[in-house]
Amino acid sequence: MTAPGWPPGREPARCPVHTRNEAFVPLPPQAVWARLVDATAWPSWYPNARRVVLTGAPLLGPGVEFRWTTLRVRVRCVVDRWEPYRLLGWTGRAVGSSGHHRWILTPAPGGTRVVTEETQTGLLPHLAAPVLTRSLLRWHQRWLDGIAD
Repeated sequence: MTAPGWPPGREPARCPVHTRNEAFVPLPPQAVWARLVDATAWPSWYPNARRVVLTGAPLLGPGVEFRWTTLRVRVRCVVDRWEPYRLLGWTGRAVGSSGHHRWILTPAPGGTRVVTEETQTGLLPHLAAPVLTRSLLRWHQRWLDGIAD
């Protein structure tokens, strides 16, 4: 059975890399959502995002394709999970890997509980899972920290 929110084949148990970070953000879900879907603004508050380009839309949305550079790797993505103010996810491909990244927003007293998770598979994740996992955990925490700034 597919875990809620994961595309088939991208479930954590089927991928050599799985990261999960969680934080409380003192903003309502609508404000967190607005920051996440405005992908071209990510570089202003998340230093690991560069050269974000959306195809045919000003904001992320269902089926929107985008390219960006993260961890010095150019990634091509498509938004394939979309439940406004609750779930945003995309599947991406880069040389040597493919993966799925998702954001889960849950209203909480005084703000939003935000979970970000990523799974990766491919040659690079199979060869360098421990190093890649540590790096993703560190950068995803900075991404979470940037949402509230």
